[in-house]
Amino acid sequence: MTGRGGTQAADTTATDAVVKAASTLFVSAQLGGLIRDWCAAQAPAQRAGVDRGYAAWQATFGLPAIEAYLRRSSPELVNRLSSAALARRQEVNRLLTGESQNPATDCANLRDLLMRHADLGRQYPQEYALTAQIRRGTATAAPAPVATTTGTAGTGGPFVTDTEFGPFYRSAILTRLVAAGGRAPFRPGGALKSAAYTCVQKDTDENETLEGTTRYTLTLWADHGLRATNLKRQWKANAPYTLKDLVGRFTYDANTGTIQIDADYDNRMLEDLVVEAGVYRGVGDDAPRYNMFRALTGADGRMLLYGQQAYGADSDTTQTICTPAGAPAGLSPVEAARREQAEQERIFNLYRTTPGAGATPAQIEGIVHSYDNRYDGGNVTGEERSVLLLRDGRAYLNLRWTPHDLNVAASVTGEPGQWTRWRRIGGALQVQRGGQWEALKAVPGLPFQKNERLTGTYGHESAYTSGTLMWGATSVWRQYYTFTPDGRFTRSASQNLYGTMDNGATRTTGSAGSSRPDEEGTYHVSGYTLELRYRSGRVDRTYGFFWDAKRSRLVIGGTTYSRK
Repeated sequence: MTGRGGTQAADTTATDAVVKAASTLFVSAQLGGLIRDWCAAQAPAQRAGVDRGYAAWQATFGLPAIEAYLRRSSPELVNRLSSAALARRQEVNRLLTGESQNPATDCANLRDLLMRHADLGRQYPQEYALTAQIRRGTATAAPAPVATTTGTAGTGGPFVTDTEFGPFYRSAILTRLVAAGGRAPFRPGGALKSAAYTCVQKDTDENETLEGTTRYTLTLWADHGLRATNLKRQWKANAPYTLKDLVGRFTYDANTGTIQIDADYDNRMLEDLVVEAGVYRGVGDDAPRYNMFRALTGADGRMLLYGQQAYGADSDTTQTICTPAGAPAGLSPVEAARREQAEQERIFNLYRTTPGAGATPAQIEGIVHSYDNRYDGGNVTGEERSVLLLRDGRAYLNLRWTPHDLNVAASVTGEPGQWTRWRRIGGALQVQRGGQWEALKAVPGLPFQKNERLTGTYGHESAYTSGTLMWGATSVWRQYYTFTPDGRFTRSASQNLYGTMDNGATRTTGSAGSSRPDEEGTYHVSGYTLELRYRSGRVDRTYGFFWDAKRSRLVIGGTTYSRK
């Protein structure tokens, strides 16, 4: 049934959902009040800083507007929630007081917890999205649900910065944006199109004296590619110097204007230009650092980019303003990477035939495999190589897939440098290189038997350390294949990063891990072919064989996996 009745029912449902979401945030926000009250009683010397931090935290997540909305729409509910929360706060307060050995230190830790980890937008994304209009002060009596956003919009102004920390007072920001060609009023976000921006980043000291300037062109593409070029930096009266171009990817929230970057290690300096939004604490007694990098749309529809880093009043600050500079020049890094991958795939498959139409078992003498250690600083990595031997005396050095899919004639013509001769002298193998015969130190692989069924888990692990043992990081990569006799397989992979920082007085270690979802499907083996058919529909045909009759080491696509 449609019409007015259907609309009213939808509005009622929307209102109930929003009230419930607002209630969840209201109750969760009692953590901040608990920290403020406990610190005020147990560490009164920190009262001023605690009050400022609590007010900033409330404003950042729009909590005053949440409470005001609930008091208007359901005052009895607010009273019930407040009573229940008060009882819980009193209980936790007693526990904190009883366990605290150093109230000043504990208060500082609690403030750190509040400013760094109490992110209601991340903890309650659905509730946070439903209350977006409330927190911005634009809610009606029956607000409708809004799309989920990734940013954390405040309630006090268009720049999503409700804490005024010098020199970034709102009026000063407006003045600088207008001076850069913007037209007030500004709103956060809007449609972000492919464009280049001229950016000027200024660093100032605690007296607002200019310390350094960084100028660059920031280009954003619709496919979320990002490039920073023409980077020139100058500190005080020193001569300017040029930095390398940087590339990465970015995400954009059209509701808040938040721009976040994703860059690899070689392009990590992007993090100094496009800072990650949020509030962070430094070490010891350092003031919280307030970061943001957002797109702002002016009254004339023109978009500016605004970024800042500030460590509170009377401390170092950084401010960035980017103005439009026309259409992007060149390819997006995302498109360039896509084309490069397509070209690599083209070259990789250049001499590949249709499945099974390549070298036949009668033509193949075998595949031999070698494993050597390669030393790179403090790292030791395994270097593996497979060589295909044909019975007519030819050897192929560039094996990339199963030889049963190799177009031998096309490969000989197109990549003659990858072909040579081989021979057997007594029990030893030799290959011809540069007109000379040399020993081929390799082990013959054992092909799969007809209708063979694999069983067990085979794993491969590699590690790489950058830096030193005192200051560095180690990345460990693991991958496993599990085969069952019914013709099924599962593939899983994980990566862990371990870091160490040792300054002589203290030593800090940490680790971070990530894993990819397991993949599964069916497998089929024949000769030197291992075919994996994934549930997604993808089919991988590679070469495979065992190193030994015990089936303890399995080569898959040139990499050795050991049985677990």
